[in-house]
Amino acid sequence: MTNTTFTKKHRILIVDDELPIVNAVRRELLTAPFGRHQFDIETFTNPLTALDRAATQEFEVVISDYRMPEMDGLSFLKALTPLQPDCVRIVLSGQTDFEALIRMINETHIYRFIPKPWNDYFLKSSLSQAIDFRTVRLENRALANRLRQRGIDIPYGAINPIDQILVVDDELDVAQSIVRCLTQRSALDSMFRTIWEDGSPGRAPDLDSSRISVQIANSPLHALKMAESVEYSCVISDYHMPEMNGARLLAEIADRLPDSACILMAEDADSEGLINALDLAQIQSFLTKPWVGFVLRAAVAQALARRRLLMENRTLAQMCRAANCAALVATD
Repeated sequence: MTNTTFTKKHRILIVDDELPIVNAVRRELLTAPFGRHQFDIETFTNPLTALDRAATQEFEVVISDYRMPEMDGLSFLKALTPLQPDCVRIVLSGQTDFEALIRMINETHIYRFIPKPWNDYFLKSSLSQAIDFRTVRLENRALANRLRQRGIDIPYGAINPIDQILVVDDELDVAQSIVRCLTQRSALDSMFRTIWEDGSPGRAPDLDSSRISVQIANSPLHALKMAESVEYSCVISDYHMPEMNGARLLAEIADRLPDSACILMAEDADSEGLINALDLAQIQSFLTKPWVGFVLRAAVAQALARRRLLMENRTLAQMCRAANCAALVATD
């Protein structure tokens, strides 16, 4: 009797208007060694055709170019999101402007930006990490929903009701200004909320100042020391600092506090620094200085809400596994 091992192939969508690029990425992903994952790949040179396909077929990861004639990468990913909200987004591009990169991070929450020409190992490893990230997130959500359907909720005290926020900036007056912005409302909030909701679906996220505690570190080394004793929900860092830049700091923070949401701020960062922050620290948002208070508070509120949901799902999933009810999810 022959035992056959079936390896699940993960569905990947590749979109680039240049056929040689599409073929090169496909060839690389289908070339051994595969690592932990093997792939079932669909490729498109027209983003509109790719969207039509995404309306009927689920994909785990999309790898998209930015500059395409029919529709740029930002517009494509924004259109893809409601069709495939759980599809992890990777941008592979040789050309993008700084403002577009910021918008892709803030509006579509891309997982990685890989410059062309790409490193084959980094492409494959990024794709494997994206699949693992999605798998864990979906499994936790399924297990958590099973308990919620039974009326079981998060135990009191399992997640701290107060979110600790750390602001890192070597200019103390700037850091204090950020703290004031996070803890005080502006008279212009109503106007900015209206503008936000006119251009975005759904209500703008709201930051509850009674549920946050904000602290300041005036240097990256001071911030890392503080992170040894406090589990910060969110770290907001300036980019330009003398001891190390904000991208490197947030990467160090991510190693120590992998559940912390990371937000980078700068007056004049560059694309390379922003890409490093995205790849190393998986930053949630990038904001330019001087900032708009409402936008800063909305970014922090959104980051905290996403973090809390992921942590609640993880806690409920752990409870579900402990109760050995994971099999029930698969049989329902």
